Amino acid sequence: MNPKLFRAILISLLQCDGVAMPEAALISSAQILSRPAEPTDGDILNALKELEGRRLVEGVTDGLMLTRSWTLTTDGTHAARKLR
Repeated sequence: MNPKLFRAILISLLQCDGVAMPEAALISSAQILSRPAEPTDGDILNALKELEGRRLVEGVTDGLMLTRSWTLTTDGTHAARKLR
């Protein structure tokens, strides 16, 4: 559990205002917001899975492009707004 990384992910997705964010862009954003720590892609993917298990984020895979995008759930939006 990395609270700073969770915060970076939630804030990144909140800025999208309900629009799904591509996984690659979310990873880059979370890495920037987590500085000076340097989380790896794997660290961020693990954090996403944990947040998904808590029902704060939701991942969707595009069947045509086979890319994954992420968005906040209603609970995730409320949690992210508290972090501002």
